[in-house]
Parts: sequence; C-alpha cells; structure tokens
Amino acid sequence: MYLLCFLLALADPAPQIGSLLQQGLTALQHGRLQEARERLEGAAKIEPKNPYAWTPLAEVYLRLKNPQRASMAAQTAEKLGSNDPIVCHALAMYYSEVGEFGRAAQLEARFSESPRADTEATARAAGLYLNAGELQTGLALARKAVIQQASAAHENLLGRALAASGDSNGGSQHLRAAWELARTDPAIAFDYAQALLRDQAFGDAADVLGSALEAHPENPQLVLAMGVARYGQRRFQESIVLFLKVIRLDPSIQQPYTFLGQMLDQAGSHLGEITAAYQTWVRREPRNAKADFFLAKALLAGGGKDEAAEDLLRRSIAIDGARWESHYELGVLQVKKRQYEAALGELTRSIELEPKQPTAHYQLARVYDRLGQPEKAKAEREIHERLASGNTPTDRP
Repeated sequence: MYLLCFLLALADPAPQIGSLLQQGLTALQHGRLQEARERLEGAAKIEPKNPYAWTPLAEVYLRLKNPQRASMAAQTAEKLGSNDPIVCHALAMYYSEVGEFGRAAQLEARFSESPRADTEATARAAGLYLNAGELQTGLALARKAVIQQASAAHENLLGRALAASGDSNGGSQHLRAAWELARTDPAIAFDYAQALLRDQAFGDAADVLGSALEAHPENPQLVLAMGVARYGQRRFQESIVLFLKVIRLDPSIQQPYTFLGQMLDQAGSHLGEITAAYQTWVRREPRNAKADFFLAKALLAGGGKDEAAEDLLRRSIAIDGARWESHYELGVLQVKKRQYEAALGELTRSIELEPKQPTAHYQLARVYDRLGQPEKAKAEREIHERLASGNTPTDRP
C-alpha cells in the first residue's frame, strides 16, 4: 500500500484535486481511514473522471470492510485509467489483495511493459499468473524475468513455474540455481527442499534445509520441512521433536499434527507432550473433526480411558462422518470392548469410505469370526491379503 501511495503521488494529478488527493493518501498511509475516505471522496467529487482518486478509494473502502464499494471504485478506476501504467500497477495490487489474481496479473503485465516499470514488475506479473492458474503465461513471463535479471528470486520463480507446468526436472534445476545463489533465504530453501521431498531425496532436502535453518532456526515452515525430511529418513525421534517445535512456533499449521498421529507407536517419552498438543488443539478448534480424532488416538496409545477416546471418536464422526479413519478407530475400540455388532457397523462404514485399506478388512474378518459368520470372515481375510500384498498397510490420518 505504501508503494501504491508513492506511485500515485508521483503521478502529478490535476492541481484542483491535488491537495485533497495528497491529504487522502497521507491519511491512508497512517491508517486514518475515515479522514482518507473524506478527502478522497472529495477529490472524486471534484473530478469524477480522475482515476487517481478512485484507485486509493478502492483500498480505503476495502479496509473499511465495504467490499461492494471497493469493487465499484476499482472498476471505475480501471475504466478511467486502463491505459495509465501507474493506475494499472496500483489496481494490480488491489486485485491481488482481494484474490482476483487473473485480473491483477493482466494489469501488472501491462505495467511491466511501460517505461515506468521497475525491475521486478515482470516477475510480479508472472507470479500473479501462476496464482491464477494460468501456467503457460506465467511460465513465459518467468522466463522473461530471468533473461532480464538472473537473480535468485527470478530463478526460484522460474523453477516453481516449470514444476507447476509439469517439468519437474527443469523446475528442480532452476530451484537449485536459486538456492546456490541464496542458500540461507528461507523461502528459496523451502521451495527447493519441497521439490527434493517430492522426489523422496530426503537426505538432500535435509542438507538444503540445514543451511537455511542455521540462519532462521525459528522459521516454522523450514522446521516443518526438516521434520518431513527426517520422517522420510525414518529418523522418527528427530522428526517428532521437530514437529512439536512447529506446533510451539505456530499451532495453526496442521501438518505436524497429522505426522505425529502417524508416529504414536514411536512417540516414547514424547507421548505426553503430543497428547497435550492435541488437547490444546481441541480446545482451540472444538469443531475440528481431525483434532478430536488425533486426541482419541493419542489417548488410546497412552493407555488412557477408553470412554474418553470413544466420546472423541463419536464427536469426530458427528462433525465429519466422511472420515474413514474415525469409523475404523471406533470399530477397533468396539472390538476391544466385545461390542461386535456395533463394531460391524463402524468397520463396514470405514470400508465403504476407503475400500482399499487392508487393516479395516482384517478387523472386519475378526468381527465376522466373533459373530459366527466364517464365510464372510474368509472373504474379508482374502481381501486383506490381496490388498496387503500389493500395498503397504497404512493408517493415514
């Protein structure tokens, strides 16, 4: 927003609204939104066809939580100033802020072709096109940005564009080139490490992340990626420590909860801390089915009361009945309690939602045995054996 104000101030508006416009921009920069609105609306009233009044008004209305008026102001500014590169750039920033990336990309690309464009304009337009899902246009502009200036940021952008377009090898080459130029940059290291993790090059990913973590040890995304790398290396104790650190740094990131749920049998002395993290998650997000599910699993892993775990699983199902895992865990718990008819229903529902999970068929075979239905038990064991022979049994959270 400060850049927007700066550019508009340079635009040399007509003198009859210059004072009001400058006052409005200054007020906007300092967060005095009502004052900014009054001054800018006054400028727009004096010269209703001046886009330099309408462009910052769109930002003011947006900040005042009036999206309808913001959109109308932006459309007016675009209609009046579509050939003005300064207006195009300012509106690109506005449309990016409201998530209209395609529109923002077109306007920023128009700005990038003007004499007033800065050296990052082409790269910004490329990034906006990628965010809009227009991969080929974004890729073409990313290539152009690298030609204009082969910086780490531009190499990284081209690498991401190539990877998004399906060229993973080319993407990795440019992501590596970016990392070679800026090894401690957290975003660049993270992007290259992600490519390596997708290729299951876990050791290489850990090496890349290590250099960035030395400079940014509290960056939650870097710590998370390192946790995934260690998990891929089957260094479970290290990955557990890292995932718990991510939760302490930013508890809103959900991936570490999922990974921890896959390693409860490896938790050891960390199980209490994991359980406490899940309890905090449940309190923070009481309508999150995953939070209830993982806390139930942690309680069961710790030998806690089955009643508490059962209540959590039932609540998870009530919130989101389409999660096969919750039905499966509840069914297994009911088998343990010899509630075979109830377990039959839960395990059957689990298989309906995810028929290729071998462990659910194994548990269902046990239930049919207990219910005196050997033919059905035999059929489920055969399905289990077929699935297990072709797929590693998983218990995906």
